[in-house]
Amino acid sequence: MSISQVVVYFMFYSFVGWLWEMVYTPIEYKYFENRGFFFGPICPIYGFSILLLQFLIRNVPFFTSESMTLPKLFFICMFGSAIVEYTTSWSMETLFHARWWDYSNFPLNINGRICLPASVFFGIAGVMLVHYVFPAMDQVSSYIPDAAFETAALVLAAVFGADYALTNASLTSLLEKIETVNKEFTEKGESVYQAMAATPGQLKKRIIDYEMETREKARAVAESLSGPQKYLMARITKFSDSFELQKKNYTKANMGNRIKEYLTNIRYTQKNNKD
Repeated sequence: MSISQVVVYFMFYSFVGWLWEMVYTPIEYKYFENRGFFFGPICPIYGFSILLLQFLIRNVPFFTSESMTLPKLFFICMFGSAIVEYTTSWSMETLFHARWWDYSNFPLNINGRICLPASVFFGIAGVMLVHYVFPAMDQVSSYIPDAAFETAALVLAAVFGADYALTNASLTSLLEKIETVNKEFTEKGESVYQAMAATPGQLKKRIIDYEMETREKARAVAESLSGPQKYLMARITKFSDSFELQKKNYTKANMGNRIKEYLTNIRYTQKNNKD
């Protein structure tokens, strides 16, 4: 397989993965939502995983041997997909303090990153890919000249690079804005705590005032976000912080989730008004 074919296949499989997410989300959550990390209609985790499977099946003796039965292939795909999905979720949360999917409400999940039903589905999908999709892709590719692959690869690589740059810049700016607000409210929270400790009688009033001010600030930040930043915010499942940061009253995750909650409420209100 040439480099140009790898690029084209990666984008194609990423697009198919995005299509699956578009079909799955309305069924599971009862509403339509554009899924994925990028602005474009791609989910790179699917492209990477499927290409990795294709490489192993074609080049590693253990996977190409005749002893590779359907049950063995199924379990390899199931556990392999779980490893990729867990690693990707952990890495993205470590980098961006946000999750793009959460299986916490699914049975037999591990930290909300993976769950048994999803892993079983990916195991079955892996078997279907090896026995039906890969041979079909080989047959179709045999009719496509190398020049077409090279041209398509250049165009797709340019589009992917531009999408990545826009996504990374917008997300970085979004997190910096949330971090700025978080620092402001961390300092405010400390002063409120000291005041409450000094005047216990005004505890309830100060808590209510602080809560209202926090919500108002979240609303103001949400309305100040650019179009791309709002788009990214809608695709994040939730924000999170490290254990150390969770000890604070108002963390970046808290403010980020409040902003997301405000935008979600606005979106649903607009949808209901249209209906």
